[in-house]
Formats: sequence, structure tokens, C-alpha cells
Amino acid sequence: MTVTKRQLVESFRLQAEWCSHLDSELYASLLTTAVEDLESEGVIHGVVEDFDLDPVPAALPLRFLGGVHRLVLMGLAPELARHYPSVGGEPNLETIGSDFVGVAEQHPSYLRDALSVAPQTNEVGRSMYLLPGLLEATAGTGHDVRLLEIGASGGLNLLLDRYRLETSSWTWGDPDSPVAITADWKGGPPTHLEELSVVERRGCDVNPLPADKEEHQLRLLSFLWPDQIERIERTRGAFEIATAVRPEVDESDATTWLSGQLSENVGRGTLTVLQHSVMWQYLPKEAQADLQAVVDAAAGNATRSRPFARVSFEPPPKGFEPDGKGMMLTVTRWPGGETRLLARGHPNGAWVHW
Repeated sequence: MTVTKRQLVESFRLQAEWCSHLDSELYASLLTTAVEDLESEGVIHGVVEDFDLDPVPAALPLRFLGGVHRLVLMGLAPELARHYPSVGGEPNLETIGSDFVGVAEQHPSYLRDALSVAPQTNEVGRSMYLLPGLLEATAGTGHDVRLLEIGASGGLNLLLDRYRLETSSWTWGDPDSPVAITADWKGGPPTHLEELSVVERRGCDVNPLPADKEEHQLRLLSFLWPDQIERIERTRGAFEIATAVRPEVDESDATTWLSGQLSENVGRGTLTVLQHSVMWQYLPKEAQADLQAVVDAAAGNATRSRPFARVSFEPPPKGFEPDGKGMMLTVTRWPGGETRLLARGHPNGAWVHW
């Protein structure tokens, strides 16, 4: 498709508003600078003008910012690095705009190529939802857990039982874990905070980035917002665990992979859990229907000795709104099939309404 200048400007302006709502004033500022450059058809416009996808759903601004951040992390943009807290910098509003545009002037080919890379964050903070959801799914079963994740990216949320979760009202996990996730928690604590026995953990992604490899770590870090240091630190801690545990993440579409995984025989006393977070919305409607059919078939085959559960952390049907009630954590277990809404909140786990 042909993308107009107006579409480019609007996509960057909209992303600036989202970044401001989601507590990244650094990116809000840089995107505002980018809007000015696009309107005047400057160097950033020259980098992105040939982008051939709808820039809003394709997250063009985040693709561009991810490429810039990779240059900073690799030490190839020292002037801009002085402003990026992710590498020890501190933003200077007087010079950050010109230094940001300067990166586009110095590395246009690299940044143009970076636009082909869709954002992948593998946000560890979502385990603040997924772990309580998993505990709720296993409650009262006494079963071992076979954990399957679609859209797993680097597999970091497959390691959720290795993390420390901390709120003002409850804690869970190893206090010495290199990953500590904190949240502003409203509501009572989860009903079930027992230990977990995860005997298998496996995921799939159309573009897997196993997090035990340095080049994949760079890619995943580059899509984190550089002024959100807590997210970066806990992701680095998750890399440490992933390097030791090495969760399997297969390259596959979700429907094909999940159909194969759910057709395998599992022992009695094993609960198979499907988890997914902020990925369903990116599937075409046809793919959603095919995947749902696979889930429905597994639900119909579930028994008390071989149950099946689904833990989902996704936007509400009308989409996520920063000033709204937030994302939705739902849990369903079969046999039975009752779906319960357990929590709503911030997409990165910063606040939770249980």
C-alpha cells in the first residue's frame, strides 16, 4: 500500500500520546520531534516515507524507535546515548532533539532496514498477571503443570515461576530471584498462593528470539522504552534465568503448533495450561477462529485426571485504553469451562485491579 505523509504524521503523533499516557516522557518528546521532521519532510521522513504497511497497526513509530535504541545499545550513537537512561544517560531537553535527528542523518540505511522488524518486547511484567492466573488454574488439583505459550517471543514468561512477585499485600517466589516484579495492587490478594510444579514449559512464535542468545537479547531490549529502567533491569534478570533454564520456543504459527502439542498424550495428574498475553489481537480473524477451534477441541477432551486450562491476558474487546480499566486477565479450566475475569490493569504490570 502507499502510505501518505498525513498517515505517517498521525501514526507518530498518536504514538507520542500513548507514550505519554504510559509514562515514557522521553519517547513522547522524541516522537514529537519526529512529527516536526515528518511535517517538514526532513531526514526522518526520508527514512520512513517508503514504509508500505498501515503505520498504526504495524507500529511504525516503535519499529523506528527500536532501531534507534539498538544503535544506542551497540554504542553506535554516542551523542544520543547521553540522553538514554538505559545506558546511563540523562535526557537534556536542549540538545536531545537535534541528537535524535542526527542519528537518522548518520544511519539512514540501518534505520530503513530496521523498519522491517516488528516490535517484540516479551514483557516480563505480565507475569504479575500470568502467575496468579496460573495459580488459580491449578487450585485444588494437586497436578503438575505442563505450560504452553503461544506468541512466546523469547520465552521469558514461560519462566514465571522463577520470578519474585511483590505487592503491598502479598509476595510470592524466591526472594533471591534476579527478577523482582512489583505492582500497585488494588483489591485483596489472590486466593491461591501455593507452590507450583512446572514439569514442562514450551512455547511458539512466528519469529522466536530464544533469550539465551546475545543478538536476541539486544533485539528484545531495544523495544523496551529506555527511560523505564525497572523494565530493563528485570528483563536482564530474566535473561540470566533463561540462559540457565533455556525454555523451548519453536518457530511456528500458533494454530499448527498448539494442535500438535495438544494431540500429545500426557500422564494422569498433569494439567495442561495454555497461556498467552497481548498477542491475540495481532492474529487475523480467520486465524483467531482456527485457533479457537483447537482450544475448543482440547476443552472437549479434558478429563478430571487430565484437565486443560487457559490463562489469557489480553485487551478488552474494544481495545486497550490508557485511561480506561486496562487489560483483562481471564482463566478457564476444563472440565467445567467457566471463564472468570480475575483482574484488569496496566499492560506491563505496573498496576493491577484484582
